Amino acid sequence: MREVLDCGVLLAPGHDGPMRDLVALHPARQTRVRLHLVSLSPVRYATAGMAARDAVSGAQTDADAQADSQEADVQALARLAVALRRYDCCILPVAPSSLAWTRMALQQAGSALSTPVLLLISDVKAPAIEDLLSLGASDFIMQPACLESMRVRLGRLAGAAHGRGAARADIREPTTAYREARMELGADGAPRLAALHARVPQDLVEQTLSGMRKPHPRPAHESFRIAKARVVDGFERDYIRLALSRHGGNVAQAARACCKHRRAFWALMRKHGIEAAPYRQAAQERGA
Repeated sequence: MREVLDCGVLLAPGHDGPMRDLVALHPARQTRVRLHLVSLSPVRYATAGMAARDAVSGAQTDADAQADSQEADVQALARLAVALRRYDCCILPVAPSSLAWTRMALQQAGSALSTPVLLLISDVKAPAIEDLLSLGASDFIMQPACLESMRVRLGRLAGAAHGRGAARADIREPTTAYREARMELGADGAPRLAALHARVPQDLVEQTLSGMRKPHPRPAHESFRIAKARVVDGFERDYIRLALSRHGGNVAQAARACCKHRRAFWALMRKHGIEAAPYRQAAQERGA
């Protein structure tokens, strides 16, 4: 690993002041991490604008910082994805006030953002952190952050990225495929837009239904309601097990493939007493 890491500190909306203080208080000779302020303003990152600004002054005033914060938009990370590759990793501050912006910015950046991103979290709950990690962030650390812990995390992210020959591991969930919208004629002859439906893999449905077609002994005088509940439970169990098997026990990917929210998928797993660990172990054994 390199002796000094170059880390971009992203000036997310509302975090200019604290991030400037962070950079000022932690010189590279003490932390072995060289912190660089990165404005998310499109004007700030224009080549001509940077040259003119550097010619006038090397420091940015508080008014400039406030303007940069206001100019930052959800396309900022996507727009700067290539420029951020000069850094080993990036720090992105997140607080309740900037959580919505962070979600949208990571989503818009997608796979274009290849530099590892460490979230610097303030007063954000676990489900929100999970969402940000699923959208492409690499790791997180809570504030107030221990400098040594931050350096270790940044070093591990940068080392792992360079070792893989890519800037970061893709931990985002696969996106759900959607059918194309098509025009159809309604009953009155007027064109209307056909509904869009999430496309669940056909073979997953067929394999699950094949298990239901096998005859199963039923108790005598079983009511319709009980019989229906039993069939539905069997379908759910087979469907969840098959989805977990196909995705190596990765609950997030299995839920996305089934077009269900992760929490709803977890609830079904708990309902039927299904654990993801055996499927992860089986996937590891297959890969060995």
